[in-house]
Amino acid sequence: MNAVNNLAPLDAIFPSTRAGVLCSALLEPQRWWYLSELARHLGARPSSLQRELVSLVSSGILERRQDGRRVYFRANSSSPVFRDLRGLVEKTAGIVPALVQALEAFGSRIELGLIYGSVARGEERASSDVDLMIVGSVGQIDLVPVLRKLEDRFRREVNAMLYSPQEFRGKLAAGDHFLCSVLKGKTIQLRGSLDELGKTSARRKGSSSPDQRSGTRRDTPPRSPRSG
Repeated sequence: MNAVNNLAPLDAIFPSTRAGVLCSALLEPQRWWYLSELARHLGARPSSLQRELVSLVSSGILERRQDGRRVYFRANSSSPVFRDLRGLVEKTAGIVPALVQALEAFGSRIELGLIYGSVARGEERASSDVDLMIVGSVGQIDLVPVLRKLEDRFRREVNAMLYSPQEFRGKLAAGDHFLCSVLKGKTIQLRGSLDELGKTSARRKGSSSPDQRSGTRRDTPPRSPRSG
């Protein structure tokens, strides 16, 4: 299926076709899906979706709306299981685990990655942007192609704020208003942590120069040999 990747937990609970329908509907709960459109999105035949859609509508998980000959479906946000099902789908097939997987590919080049804003607060709408903060040596030229693929896949815009470790620590030490407000609010950690970033910084400072490692202070000039 085009829209469903790495769904082992969902596949273990639901048949693959039903898992695909749930992911599509619950990840975009305000969107009405036309049957043939949903079939193309999932890479399935419309006839294979009919039984699943009927079952999900009868259970109250999906809503059904007819407009002339066309029949549309979307998630029923008033269902008592809506929040729990959406939470399950987001943890297994949503943009958060997809971002975690994407950032892992950069290895140690990313020391800290987190989501902030409406997504982190759980207040996002279907059209809300995903606000991402990255601290590391990775550049826009490396990150943009990866984020564009995720934007196409989830139909969500990802806004990435990039800092080098030195810039991040400097702004944090200076009490940068934006940075401090982000870190005081709710965030979703994708990679690394502030504590680990601080430890990495301390380790680098401890091994920053041969003079420091040998116990000689760089700001103290060497003593001249005594005469006589």
